[in-house]
Amino acid sequence: MVRRHGAIEAHVHHDIHERVKKRNKSRLERFREYVKEQREHYRALAELIELQDRAIESYSRYRSWLQVLREFFYDILYEHSIKRIHHLFDRAIRFAEFMSLLRDFIAGRARVLFTVEHRMFFAKDKVITQVRDELLMSLPPNVRDAILEALVKASTAKYEPREVIQQHPQLRFFLQRYIAYFKKYPCARKTYAIKLTPVTIHLSKYYSNTYYVLRFIRVDDMREDAYLKASRSIDFYFMSATRKPYEDIMNTLTYVGSGTADYSDKVALARDDLRRELTKAPLRRAILQPHWIRRAFAKILGKPELYDSASHCSLYSILSRKPKSAKLYEAGVSHRLLGKRPRRRIKTSTFYMGFRA
Repeated sequence: MVRRHGAIEAHVHHDIHERVKKRNKSRLERFREYVKEQREHYRALAELIELQDRAIESYSRYRSWLQVLREFFYDILYEHSIKRIHHLFDRAIRFAEFMSLLRDFIAGRARVLFTVEHRMFFAKDKVITQVRDELLMSLPPNVRDAILEALVKASTAKYEPREVIQQHPQLRFFLQRYIAYFKKYPCARKTYAIKLTPVTIHLSKYYSNTYYVLRFIRVDDMREDAYLKASRSIDFYFMSATRKPYEDIMNTLTYVGSGTADYSDKVALARDDLRRELTKAPLRRAILQPHWIRRAFAKILGKPELYDSASHCSLYSILSRKPKSAKLYEAGVSHRLLGKRPRRRIKTSTFYMGFRA
């Protein structure tokens, strides 16, 4: 008997399709059972709350303290139910994304662009820095040199290299990873500062460097605890930031020193409430051991226990330019001028007085 051409391949594809279909069906059944269990759980919670309401209504003479007790347990149950609902929705979304990705793999629409193998026991930020540096150095020599030159030019001349982006689209990716102006919040700042890494520091040695450190933390973590007070005086800028909503993020860009991009340069990782240097470390430690930045940030907040909550965007450098804040720090002016400078008001007044064009 002559077998039709391609019949074996069609049979294999049909067998794979049936297996995948059967597995998806079993997963859908398990998901439905999980939803059913959650519904029964919420129904039990609703019956418990209803029973509690009936008990409170029956004891009307104890209405004052029973009302407080009811609100207490109601808040606990409500918070618990909200967490379970959010967990259920997250699990459903992850399941839908997994099924969509599995469908793309089967249909041949999904491909693996590149894989990175990690065999290091460092923090997450250090691993990300190494992967990005390796990705930059793995480009062709002409493309890599053009991107490095564009990064340096963006920091030295406040320049957006649109022509280079049109010629080398990869530059947009590295601008968003190495230049603070193009980063996403909370690492975004309106300054053309380049991130110092083991690769970019070799480019910065040919220019004068003004070092800055960018850190951020949730406002809820900064607020004072009723039982655990801060161990030192806090900067007024940090205290005013606690008035923001608790879910907001406070980020700060602080001048830490200047130099020639030498690993032995000293940088002030922490300053006290009077903007004086509190903790100094070599540039090598700030780049290769970035956990010192988080430790110093938690120290100036008066809460060393916030070491795990504080975050940072590594060390930045402004090339061939000296910002006004750096000039004031180096001049040794009062911390009142360093804390807040109403420059816009002064510029407006001098403009209307005819002293400035």
